[in-house]
Amino acid sequence: MKKHLAKKSACTETDSSSIHQQSTLVATHHQQFKHRGNAVLRVAIATLLGGVMIGEPVFADDATRQYKIPAQSLNNALMKFAADSNLELIFSADTIRNLNAKSLDGNMTPEQALGQLLQGSGYTYRFIDKHTVTLEKAPQSSNTTTLKPMTVKGNRNDPNDPYNKDYDVRNATTGTKTDTPIFDTPVTVQVVSKAVINDQQAIGLGDVLNNVSGVSKGWGFGAQANETVQIRGFANNSIYRDGVLTPNSVNMSLANAQRVEVLKGPAGMLFGRTQPGGLVNVVTKRPQKESYYSMQQQFGSYDTYRTLADATGSVNKDGSLLYRLNYEHLDSNSFRDYVFDNRDFIAPSLTWLISNDTQLDLDFMCQNRRTINDSGIPYDLQLSGAIPGKIPLNFFRNEPTDYNNSQFYEGDATLTHHFNKDWKIRGKFSIIKNNAETAQTTSNANINLLGDLARGFLKTNNDFGSEYGTVDLTGHFSTLALDHTLVIGTDYYQSNDAGSTSTNRTGAAGVPTINVFNPVYGFTRYLNDPLGPVTNNKNEWYGVYVQDQIALWDKWQLLFGSRFDHAEYGTSTITSSSKKQVDEFSPRAGLMYHPVSWLGIYADYVKTFNAVNTGTTISGDLPDPEKSKEYEVGLKGEWLDGKLSANLAFFDLTKSNVQTPLPAPFANRVAVTGEQRSRGVELDLRGQLTDYWNLIATYAYTDTEVTKDSGAFDAVLGSSGSGNKGHRFANVPRNSGSLWSTYDFSGLGAQGFSAGAGVYLASDRAGNLDNTFNMPGYARVDSMLKYQRKVGPSNVTLQFNIQNLLDKEYIASSNGGFAFIHQTLPGAPRTFLGSVKVEF
Repeated sequence: MKKHLAKKSACTETDSSSIHQQSTLVATHHQQFKHRGNAVLRVAIATLLGGVMIGEPVFADDATRQYKIPAQSLNNALMKFAADSNLELIFSADTIRNLNAKSLDGNMTPEQALGQLLQGSGYTYRFIDKHTVTLEKAPQSSNTTTLKPMTVKGNRNDPNDPYNKDYDVRNATTGTKTDTPIFDTPVTVQVVSKAVINDQQAIGLGDVLNNVSGVSKGWGFGAQANETVQIRGFANNSIYRDGVLTPNSVNMSLANAQRVEVLKGPAGMLFGRTQPGGLVNVVTKRPQKESYYSMQQQFGSYDTYRTLADATGSVNKDGSLLYRLNYEHLDSNSFRDYVFDNRDFIAPSLTWLISNDTQLDLDFMCQNRRTINDSGIPYDLQLSGAIPGKIPLNFFRNEPTDYNNSQFYEGDATLTHHFNKDWKIRGKFSIIKNNAETAQTTSNANINLLGDLARGFLKTNNDFGSEYGTVDLTGHFSTLALDHTLVIGTDYYQSNDAGSTSTNRTGAAGVPTINVFNPVYGFTRYLNDPLGPVTNNKNEWYGVYVQDQIALWDKWQLLFGSRFDHAEYGTSTITSSSKKQVDEFSPRAGLMYHPVSWLGIYADYVKTFNAVNTGTTISGDLPDPEKSKEYEVGLKGEWLDGKLSANLAFFDLTKSNVQTPLPAPFANRVAVTGEQRSRGVELDLRGQLTDYWNLIATYAYTDTEVTKDSGAFDAVLGSSGSGNKGHRFANVPRNSGSLWSTYDFSGLGAQGFSAGAGVYLASDRAGNLDNTFNMPGYARVDSMLKYQRKVGPSNVTLQFNIQNLLDKEYIASSNGGFAFIHQTLPGAPRTFLGSVKVEF
């Protein structure tokens, strides 16, 4: 695998896994490399002969061109230079590690540009021919010639570079816990880059995930109330940040997000207990040696104002201590009456480069959020005629005095040490605290044909805390013709959610009804209700895992892994407690074959156990946890020197031990007889078609079905149970897709101007698991205009986005548990969002 990687991707200093790579790098387009192989061969022969080359000196073309390369590591600056100058640049990554290059901005020849980049580095350059350059140690004599600067063509920029505009990210860590090319990974991994997030001005995680096939919006009591999504049909509560599980009830800011990686299918072999559809991992921005500062002000419809700040650089002169600071303030209302979102977020980070082999990262995040729960509209009652007429989309059934306030804190410490170029160890510890207080006036029942809804009132308080620790050892070695990347790791996780509620007030206690056409607000009688006793829900596990990625002849990649988990979970109150222990093995196997350089054929199998089943069985015990298994086969393609990639996947995913409710007289008990299955096809295409044209296209066919229900208990209970066998999952369209594209008109002479547009489609979706109604399909069109210009030392970006350009009315999601829950959330109408951003 290491040989294949050396051909496919460049080594960057910002990737800690590549610090010890010794391979010689060739910065060039793949096709250009083929045509100039003789020159590269001559360089290799000259190197073997001690660097002596026979022949007369060769010089580059004297033609000038415009270069604009920000100050950064010398390695990354040379890569950018090669990409801009259409030259092949050959050098050893180790020779220039820890060297920096000053910024390069101006019109000059390649020799002038290269000389400026190498100035003060102790290295010079030599042209092998007009298209090929090699770096050499500069002579120590006093008459050493000052080199002229140059730029490197055809290599991908560092994905952590703040100015990176790539839509396609070639490597990801979420799929294997190693920095592996996605093209070599026998599972489906999709990455949404920072460039996409910026172009779409995505504020919430749900907006980002519109760019990934097979992901649909789940219910969350508001458009951005929490991060509930459904992947391959299954509700997902596994939102990770830098590999750390965070509660999905917290809608975290994306201010410090560098990219979002989505691993499809069960991820329990590496991450422990997760939902089977997949895992979302938000990769955060890292401190950089080169100084970078940005300020952005967004403003838009419904009094939306969002302020962002980002700063990074070196704390000391030798660059061994780096910092990053991200800040966000969000203040927004909604097209829904009385709905608002107010959020403050700050995330400082420090990186201490203790030595060339050891690095310590310290990260902290703090978020204070004030919002309100939104129960949506009873759209199904409108469909059935139980409510005559069309319900206004802005109708708010709760009370304006309701609230949902939360405070979130997370601290992380990560220590990485390289024993040598092949072996490293990494340890990470994380602690999370989150407090959430809510007051909500809920409504479910329809009491007449005039649009009057019965309501209730409830207050809650939840104190959530978790600790997570992991240690993993990663090594590269060879056995005969096999190249191995081995990961051996262990992790520990424990959380406690201490929750309490007030008395559930209903209409019998004086909670008034509300009319969908003429709502009257002002009910506050129970806002000061005391909370009841605390219930503690504890979850704890430790796991040990082993994974081996094996490369054979640069065409075959095998992946084998297994994990052992010991899990404990339980519930306790002041009067009672219950606890359950589970031991499970989670195997995983994958195979990738590259018959030609641009095509990969893969297969994958994984089996794991998932979330805790809450509640109590008929015998009074805690139920067994959910389990899942998946079979997946697919194709991967990579073109245009890796700038354009595609993934086609066919999957069959089954979740067993699904909790199902029981009928009277056991209505307060549960069984785990249920089974749910999702089968489908997913296609993702993303990347750069030309130097000016970016594209993302997705399609998913998702066939979901409840394959088993509580029918096994029919003879005992004398009842038919919930009867959902054969039903579709709620909120999951059978057919869905998206298309987003941007074009930079600089290539046509309109310097700095770019535009983009996209469409997001979904077919009809079941409104609940009972399948009593469907939400219609829809197509939503978005657009973007952008203008960028350099003003003095700063880069200024003016941007304007329109979401739902054609003002399409649609239902975004439903609280799809049962037929008696009449809650659906309308999609936002035409929405404008402008932005001014200054970077320097």
